[in-house]
Amino acid sequence: MSRAGLLLLALAALAGADMDRATLERIHAAYAFVHGGSGVAIAPDLVLTNHHVIDGERDLAVRFMDGRSFAADLLGTDPVGDIALLRLRSATGVTTVAFAAAEDLEPGIPVWALGNPFSLGDLDDRPTLSRGVLSTGRLVRGDYTDAVQTDAPVNPGNSGGPLFDARGRLLGINGQIRTITGMRVNSGIGLAIAAPQLAAFVPVLAEAGGGMVRHAGPPAGLVIDDDLDGPVVRSASAPLLPGDRLVTIDGRPATSRAVALGILAAGPWRPGAEAVAGILRDGQPVALSIPLGRTVVPGRPWIGWQVEERQRGGRTEVVITTVDGGSPAARAGLRPGMVLETVAGRPIRSRVDLLRAVAGLEPSDRLAVASGSAAVVLVIAPRP
Repeated sequence: MSRAGLLLLALAALAGADMDRATLERIHAAYAFVHGGSGVAIAPDLVLTNHHVIDGERDLAVRFMDGRSFAADLLGTDPVGDIALLRLRSATGVTTVAFAAAEDLEPGIPVWALGNPFSLGDLDDRPTLSRGVLSTGRLVRGDYTDAVQTDAPVNPGNSGGPLFDARGRLLGINGQIRTITGMRVNSGIGLAIAAPQLAAFVPVLAEAGGGMVRHAGPPAGLVIDDDLDGPVVRSASAPLLPGDRLVTIDGRPATSRAVALGILAAGPWRPGAEAVAGILRDGQPVALSIPLGRTVVPGRPWIGWQVEERQRGGRTEVVITTVDGGSPAARAGLRPGMVLETVAGRPIRSRVDLLRAVAGLEPSDRLAVASGSAAVVLVIAPRP
């Protein structure tokens, strides 16, 4: 039999593969109901969900199929890539699942989605299981810069819920439905944030202190155009040169300008973040490590305090007069009456000093504040 015929037989076998009962029970046990949406336990005290599922929620709680419910704290959230990580309080005996590897994301394999469509599971703590195939490998679709597509039926309430393979490995979390009408009803195209991106963001989210994290972004000054052969660099800083043709970025095919820019923004931003680009330069393949920029979190920066200058002992002090409920300042423990001594490492002797200290801050930036014996780091949020 030809190689093509063997491949077709292998795909047919995969499509007919089923999930054994033990795996089925395990994935159900790891599924979590999260505020009208869904989530999945990836560690005994950690649950992944979508940012849009918990956005604006203050009293977070997670419920499992066995009826147990746990209060939860937001460790970190990614408003651009739509990922959030919750820590369960006093969690015991929670079943967990493991991430699939990048090579496991093979188009054509059977997949299973667990979720709470239209909140039907709220009646009896039973999530809905739907089956389909993995329609694509890793792709870029707007802000979902490392996603997979599935035809397993998902609907509102599936958001944040897991997508599994036959071995119960977490392929991704379901987050979007694509329809031609714009109505939020399944039409056979669902997008899940892929496991490699989830695995990359979990450590960053865990250290975010309840705040937001950033995505990397294209290098400053990079301009890419499309031609008949794909994306080509028009202007850039070293090590990229005008005329370089992008072929791969971090091992993923760079098939167009939009895809190339999406892959550059797929990972978490850290100081010194880099990507490995496979390029053609004068027809010769070259591998380059290129420095990355960072993606801006949308929204106006918000600290949530009001201050005024007061005179005391012949000197000027800047005093917090009001702290907005639920604001970054409130979450950091700042209170009215506190005197701001240093902000971002700058001595604060006037409102002008404070304005200079916070100038240029963006949502997700961290701000060190010292007042008396209190020294805190708050995370700037978008203004609600």
